[in-house]
Parts: sequence; structure tokens; C-alpha cells
Amino acid sequence: MKKFLTIAIVVTAVVGGIIYWQYTRTPKYSLWQAKKAIEQHDLASFEKYVDVEGVVNSLIDQILEISTEETKPQDEWEQLGETIGEGLIMLLKPQLTKILKQQIAEYVETGKFEEEKKGRESEELEISLSELWNKAGGRKSVFRGISYVTKEGKIAYVGLEFFQEKYDTSLILDLKMRDRGGYWQVAELINFLEFMRKLDDLETRRIAELNKPIIEVIKRTLVLESVQKYTTSDSWGFDKKVLFRLKFKNIGQKEIDEYKAILICKTLDGKVLKTLSITDSDNISPGQTGGGVWSKDVNMFIANDNTLYEAPQSNLDISVEIQYIKFIDGSELKLYESGNTEGVLEKVQSGR
Repeated sequence: MKKFLTIAIVVTAVVGGIIYWQYTRTPKYSLWQAKKAIEQHDLASFEKYVDVEGVVNSLIDQILEISTEETKPQDEWEQLGETIGEGLIMLLKPQLTKILKQQIAEYVETGKFEEEKKGRESEELEISLSELWNKAGGRKSVFRGISYVTKEGKIAYVGLEFFQEKYDTSLILDLKMRDRGGYWQVAELINFLEFMRKLDDLETRRIAELNKPIIEVIKRTLVLESVQKYTTSDSWGFDKKVLFRLKFKNIGQKEIDEYKAILICKTLDGKVLKTLSITDSDNISPGQTGGGVWSKDVNMFIANDNTLYEAPQSNLDISVEIQYIKFIDGSELKLYESGNTEGVLEKVQSGR
């Protein structure tokens, strides 16, 4: 009986050892080892399980894609400018990579992000690991575990689930890993761009929901009565300006001390040509009107500026979004903004 128990224990130990050995050769185990390296501030071990160069390159490529897709070229001159801009960005990419790699190393070794930009080779090249972390949810983003692992030969795709407390939802960050013979190494962040787009969409929806009651109060306080667009230029036709004469009416019960708004000019098919910030500190009493004239210089090399200058007002959709109202008694109406929403509700309530 003792011999049988001994054999059973040995077999169990061997089988357990084989299972554990096999587990240590899985992508999941390698990810946990990378996490452990961060906790122990072991940079060498971290770099074993994470290809920092590959991850940083994929990250920067996606960041640059976000920045370049925001403005689409309208003509051959803007296309040329965009091409030159992209070329310059690609020349700067090695330096951006170096900066981000240094920040990752500092984070692994110290457990915190750098607070000041010290020792940078160029203050113009700003890319912050801390900022990226905060935009991705930061400490309010809770890691829930590995949602899936899919192997294709020596390549594995892994999904990391992060619960976003602010939005009460989970998002998946997809990783690409490579078999390095005995362990797996994180090679790329595949969907960082899509991940950030989803976060932006969630934040936009959240802010829109918060602003609904504030916008209703603003609509019962200050309204745009009229807008007139006209143009001027010098005798040579070089110094061109587009001007907007705006007339607002205070339909509320309190005297307005100051207001801020955004003027948006679109084509009739919805294409945004230009936005213009409006600020007016002239008082408007209840039942009275105010406003003024605001201008925008025209750049002859920008197609949108030329379209805005040449188009008659009847071919444009011009609207105004009031962002802020300050009353003579010091109370305010102020829309929520992304990343700056604390203390606004009290101000809004006092402004009613």
C-alpha cells in the first residue's frame, strides 16, 4: 500500500511538473512575468517579456495616424503640405521612440511616471507616457484579466480586459506576441488607435449627457437673434478678412456680465470650414440685446478659408454654441469639458 502511495505521489508530482512546465511556456505566463517584473522594478526581466522597441514603434505609428487623419487635404497645395509634414514626422520618429523608451524604463525601474521633462534633448518633441496612460483610463482603468488567447504558429494574439470605471464598461486591448523559444514576448499593441477612439466616443457621450440640462438653461437665458457675414480686403486683394456681425438677446431674468461662444461655419452639406471663438464682456440686461463684430483673417493658400470668403451667406450654415455665461452677481453657467468637470454643477445651479 505504501509502495502504491509512493508511486502515486511521484506520478502526481511528475504530471504536475509537466503541466507547470507547459504553463510556463504559454503567452499568459509570460504576461504575468512581465507584470511581475514591473512590480519588482526588474527592467531586464521586463525587456525579456516585452519587446519595448516593437511596442513603442507600433504605439507611435498609431499616435501619428490619429494626428494626420484629423485634417484631410482639400487641394494639391494642402496635399503637398501634408506630405512634407508627414516626412518631417517620420524623421523625428527615432527621437520620439527614444524618448518613449526612456520613459518606459523609468516607469519600470521606479514605479512612477516622470513629473517633469528633465534632460530632454528637445523640448519641442513632447510625447508623454503619463499622458497616454491617463487618456487610456489611468488609475480609474481596472485590469480585469486576459479575455482571450489565440495562437497561430509562433504568433499569439491576446486580449487584455480593462474596466473603465468612469463609463461602467470594459474595453479590450489586443496584443501581438511572438514565441521566443521557451517564453513569449509582447511584440505590438495592435488596436491602441481603436481603443482610444472608443474611449473618446464614451467621453463625448458622457459630456453630452452632463451638458443637456445646462444647455437647456442657457437656451432660456441667451439666444442668438441674428448673424451677418461679410468680407473685406485691401486694394491688392491680399489682406482678406471674413467678418461676422452677431446679435444676442438676454431672455433670462438676470443681467449678463460676460459670455463665450463658438461660431461654426459649415457648407450646406455639413463640411466644417471654420470655427471662431467669441468672447464678449459687455453687459446685457434682461430683455436687451448685445453683440458685436468678430473677424477672421483669410489665408489664400487654405481652401476652406477661400471657400468661406467667396461663398454667399445663403450657401453657408452658420451656427453659434454658447459655452459660458457669467452674471453680474458672480454666478455662472458653464458647460462641462472633458477632463475638467468638477465644481461646475454648483455654479450652474446658482446661475439659474
